[in-house]
Amino acid sequence: MYLLAGAETTVSCSCARAFAYAADLENFADWFPGVLGITAHNDLPFDEPGKQYLETVAVPLRGRRRVLIRVEEASPPRRLVTEGNMPFLLPRMEIDFESTGPETCTIHWRMFSRTDNPAVRLIALPLARRTMRRRADAALRNLARRLDGAA
Repeated sequence: MYLLAGAETTVSCSCARAFAYAADLENFADWFPGVLGITAHNDLPFDEPGKQYLETVAVPLRGRRRVLIRVEEASPPRRLVTEGNMPFLLPRMEIDFESTGPETCTIHWRMFSRTDNPAVRLIALPLARRTMRRRADAALRNLARRLDGAA
């Protein structure tokens, strides 16, 4: 896998509260730039492997794209891993929640590409990396604003 971006933030709420908000990807468009919308694609709970979402995302030079996202791993309130079917990029998102005090939590967010295509790695991934780094930094700031002080 190829790391596209990573960011972290510490918030003033429990890991359980942070996980409940951030791992429910129906909230994702509220805090992650470039995500135009996301809806549940099946009836499974958000923290269960197999949960699916349909995401509409802004892609530089390509406009809007719809991506099917699937929860691959969920360990509430500590970890969420998803994978998407976006051609070429094959995204994998990992979010880890680390308790740093009674009511503080550090959130570690990473986005990887699962592609093994050398041409995609050479041409498309550098642009994706720049875009995702910029979005990730803004996203974690947005997420912290939403979670700080939440009960």
